[in-house]
Amino acid sequence: MKEESFLLVSLKEEKAKKLARVITNETCRKILDYLAKKSATETEIAEKLQLPLSTVHYNIKHLVDAKLVNMDEFHYSKKGKEVNHYSLSNKFIIIAPKEEQNSILDILKKFLPITFIVIVVAGIIQLVSKYLLNKPVQEERLLAATELMKTAEVTQIPSNTPETNFALWFLIGSFFVIIILVIWELVKNKVRK
Repeated sequence: MKEESFLLVSLKEEKAKKLARVITNETCRKILDYLAKKSATETEIAEKLQLPLSTVHYNIKHLVDAKLVNMDEFHYSKKGKEVNHYSLSNKFIIIAPKEEQNSILDILKKFLPITFIVIVVAGIIQLVSKYLLNKPVQEERLLAATELMKTAEVTQIPSNTPETNFALWFLIGSFFVIIILVIWELVKNKVRK
């Protein structure tokens, strides 16, 4: 199994607190600096850094828990005790921004401004199509109807095809896209969990 080359930490996780404690600890930083040059056992680190073995053992444990140090291998001492060798993990530490809320209410709030804009644009389209685009069409229909009445003795003006409501079609299409985006966000959040 290949080890990841980065350590992803969210500020909300307990892991971030552990990592912060380890990095701010002077002894841990000395150990990390030493392990950056070569791998070593706890005894070698204690001798080279002139620290008590118990202090090195305590700090190495926290460095391993924080995934900044790896336990590579071990050998047995003359007394038959297991001696671990440690090395630097050599990882990038990435601090992620706080996670977004995954509730449906938060997702809907995210799309609320878009929905408002869609409604405003649909209203503008309705006004434009009603007052600017339909006037020439209505005048043309009226002229055609009068010509028809003159030639065919029709007493009633025929109603041609119903008017196309561009605003309604824009609104339906936009809401369809918004619904698809909301569903997409919900699925994406479920996959992340």
